[in-house]
Amino acid sequence: MTTFIVLITIFSGISVVLILTKYDFTKLEKVIRKISFYSLIGILICVLLLVFNYRLKGKYTSSIIGLTFLLSTILVFGLTKKSLTKILSGILTIPIFIFGILSLFWEIGYVFFYLITLPFQPPFAKSKINTNHNVEVRVGGFFACGESLVITKSEFGILDKQYYVGNNFCVTGIDKIVTLEFKENDVEFLIYHDGKTEFENPYKYQPEMKNV
Repeated sequence: MTTFIVLITIFSGISVVLILTKYDFTKLEKVIRKISFYSLIGILICVLLLVFNYRLKGKYTSSIIGLTFLLSTILVFGLTKKSLTKILSGILTIPIFIFGILSLFWEIGYVFFYLITLPFQPPFAKSKINTNHNVEVRVGGFFACGESLVITKSEFGILDKQYYVGNNFCVTGIDKIVTLEFKENDVEFLIYHDGKTEFENPYKYQPEMKNV
């Protein structure tokens, strides 16, 4: 999150400078607009995949696509002199400016950035279960007392299908997961964590699930 906010701040500053300058960077604007457009298509594909519990392979693939769209759109807002383009890019850029300033004084700014980055955040940790399955540690969400476990299966060569999400335990700071058992209706993990909770370290976790 810190890296994200730093990048947003830098690109927002560049955008402000571009707005104040009188020069017309037409060729650069065309290139950045194309990057923004194609990364938007990438985001829509990622969102559609998430609806069906799929993610693109790669730890940072979705994060890179989302961040590329945000940063390029901020630059388009500063580069363009066209009213329609300014309005469309401003729909995203202006709230980022506002909440960026608010985050200096009020926690709601951080909540805004947390929400827009949540679907694209990479897993904290990832462990291999077998040839086709992995288990990932992801953000638990607002109402989770700990981090979330996600079991994924490799499909179609470029996709991971999410088969199970477990966030009904309160272990935090998970950095390693060892699979003790992985059979139909019988899954057990040995979870290594930061030891800041009352759970033993490592902690045996057996989720209630069917037909993984």
